[in-house]
Amino acid sequence: MTDKLEQLIAHYVSAHSPTERWQAGECGVGTFLIDGAGRWFHQGDEIKRLTLVRLFASVLSCEQGEYTLKTPSETCAVTVEESPFIIVAWHVSEVAQQYDLEPTIICEDNLGRLWPICKAFPLYMAEYKDQQVPHLQLNYGLCARIERNVYYQWAEIAKYNEQRQSMTLHSAGQAYELT
Repeated sequence: MTDKLEQLIAHYVSAHSPTERWQAGECGVGTFLIDGAGRWFHQGDEIKRLTLVRLFASVLSCEQGEYTLKTPSETCAVTVEESPFIIVAWHVSEVAQQYDLEPTIICEDNLGRLWPICKAFPLYMAEYKDQQVPHLQLNYGLCARIERNVYYQWAEIAKYNEQRQSMTLHSAGQAYELT
């Protein structure tokens, strides 16, 4: 990855705890669930404090399809119904040009965190409710589903390839097929 792209990522992406370095035992604090709408639950009760959800998100990781909250002293399993995060808004980066980068789309997830669509955080298609839907690959094995209204907005700016009958979205010098 180029230094310029790394600088852009550092400008937007929130720090995540170094969970890959922690190897703690299982905790016994009950069940955690992230539902299909991106809401977090503990023992069946919704966690409504956004700061607490952001804290949990900073220690969430996914390894071999298993989601866990990891701290230096304990590891808790998390059930995720679809994807842990949802992209709810987007804009074109105002600072990408400062780093001599091509126009870059910045996604905002349901926790207010920002993610540039680029080589480090690429778009990919995955099934959701029996349809292929774009998702954004995040760090630590995590992903975010692209909300329908964001997808429709992207469809308006995507380039249509008549021969392939597909739409392509461009960000940070990369092309991503939306269909």
